[in-house]
Amino acid sequence: MVVRPFAATFSRPEQIPDLAAFLGSVKEDFKDFFEKSYFTAPQSPAMYIYQVRAQGKERTGLIAAVSVQDYLEERVRRHEHTLVAKEVRQAELLQQRGAVVKPVLLAHRHHQGLADLLAAHAQIHAPFQELSLSDPEETHRFWAITEPQEIEQIQYYFGRYILNTYIADGHHRFSAIARLYQQREEHHEPNPFCYLMCALFPSTALEIHNFNRVVKNTNPELSWLSFMARISQYANLEPLPGPRQPKLQHELTMFVEGEWFLLRWRAGTLKKNVDAGLPTLDVSMLNYYLLQKVLGLEDIRNDSRIKYVEGPAGLMALVEACDNRPAAAFCLHPLSWDAFFRVIDHGLVLPPKSTWFEPRMRNGIVVQMV
Repeated sequence: MVVRPFAATFSRPEQIPDLAAFLGSVKEDFKDFFEKSYFTAPQSPAMYIYQVRAQGKERTGLIAAVSVQDYLEERVRRHEHTLVAKEVRQAELLQQRGAVVKPVLLAHRHHQGLADLLAAHAQIHAPFQELSLSDPEETHRFWAITEPQEIEQIQYYFGRYILNTYIADGHHRFSAIARLYQQREEHHEPNPFCYLMCALFPSTALEIHNFNRVVKNTNPELSWLSFMARISQYANLEPLPGPRQPKLQHELTMFVEGEWFLLRWRAGTLKKNVDAGLPTLDVSMLNYYLLQKVLGLEDIRNDSRIKYVEGPAGLMALVEACDNRPAAAFCLHPLSWDAFFRVIDHGLVLPPKSTWFEPRMRNGIVVQMV
């Protein structure tokens, strides 16, 4: 992995009259905001310790420029397929702005030497940038690393020990800049797209949450009784006294017609997948057995009858998303880091909307000019 310092630009909250509105529209209005002096001039090249304090937890990572060639050679690994139309749109926005307004979030396996270096630097030095948000309540802190020996040590860790990183959030942004990079290389033009601003966090500092589903039943011939009878071919159903998260892998909870149920995949269903070399991830099995085979949804990725609800929103958000419609809500158990890394390292991808990572990256706090 190749990481290097870059000349970052930071927002100036003291100059911004409405911070929430700024963060919400900076993707589209960056040029206007830059002209209004809502951002600093580009700083001297540096790497940055990035600390996010939210929900009573403090998470520390590194912001640096990551080689696009590492993405093309799959040292930056992806877990979702991208859509060409979205790639093209992201590339257009990037060129219009002339700036990357949010870091791509990359996860990596924990490395104690890197963690110790970042912690020691943050303990000795005061952060040069701090931004507090009220909704949600978060604090974002930055320390600039400019000392050549520290930068060389960080580069050594990534070049020697942290050989792969994994995109947690930002698949289309990375594929878009890779597209621009390749176009410039093919035409032998000056290439400002060789490196992309990324926030690199160890898995020990990130959380994987579940991504739940609400699915509308548009088949008038499929009653809820028939629906549950069909489900019972693949999973055991048990009534629950009230809302509940699944507690184990291979468990799901389901909300239908005002009632909650616990689903456990039948042993035969799991064995069938194992024998066929198919994944036994709950999200994959939900998509195949319940959404495709029971409800008849063929294009899971693009079907408008499926609504996705991030796990941290809670179970009541699932109930509200049903909105008194003929719909079923499914709550999944979060994917483990071991399963996440194992799937990707085997060259596989996860179904769309399988994971929700925290902390979330925010638009407009730190920017890379291109």
